[in-house]
Amino acid sequence: MQKDEVAARLAQQASDALLELLEHVRTRPPSDDRFDSSSDSLDTLARAVVAIGDVVDGCTAPSGADEDPDGVAQRTRELATAIVRRRNSLLAENAAVRMRRAAVVSVRRAG
Repeated sequence: MQKDEVAARLAQQASDALLELLEHVRTRPPSDDRFDSSSDSLDTLARAVVAIGDVVDGCTAPSGADEDPDGVAQRTRELATAIVRRRNSLLAENAAVRMRRAAVVSVRRAG
């Protein structure tokens, strides 16, 4: 069996990109709208998680098998769903905070 050097290189690039993203998130200054500004990234990460599960399943599934014996693909889909759910929750929370701030500003101006 030969190593798939292209697959190994692509996996390394994906891993490096995720580590770079983690460093970006860690070093970014905190702000009120960080979840709003990160929502697209979270959506993309959710899709990436599903792709990772599919790749693992494709690399490890027995030949001709249509099932996921270890449940990797299913678990990654559950993680992707959790990521999107968290993102939606945080966006709703931020929207509520912005609405409260806007109401306070409007009251101050009205008086």
